[in-house]
Amino acid sequence: MKLKRVKIQIESYQNFKEGVIEDFKRAQKRQPSRDADCDLVLSLPDLSYLAKILSIERLRLLKAIKDEKPESIYQLAKLLNRAISNVQKDVAELAEYGIIELKKKRKKGQKRETVEPHYNWDGFDIAV
Repeated sequence: MKLKRVKIQIESYQNFKEGVIEDFKRAQKRQPSRDADCDLVLSLPDLSYLAKILSIERLRLLKAIKDEKPESIYQLAKLLNRAISNVQKDVAELAEYGIIELKKKRKKGQKRETVEPHYNWDGFDIAV
């Protein structure tokens, strides 16, 4: 594992909106972030958004994914003793930001696919 370098940019709402759209498009195409020396660039209208993205519950969630390696969102919710709907929302947003990865899996004999969360970093180096 390695340290994930994250750059946080504080921008106007319009620049923020354009930056988020560009970052999502790049992430979907698995292209590098706008800054080659960073693994991820987050454009935020102000620093208060950082507290929402990396809230205490989401940091607990990241630690549980890293340490416990749950095989599904349901298992992660049980580990955290949280409602699955809240965990699903947090996981989806963290995946959209590129902080975690979601992998679909189907076990032998199961009809449904499960979504397995992955966090493959030792930590964050955040530059503001």
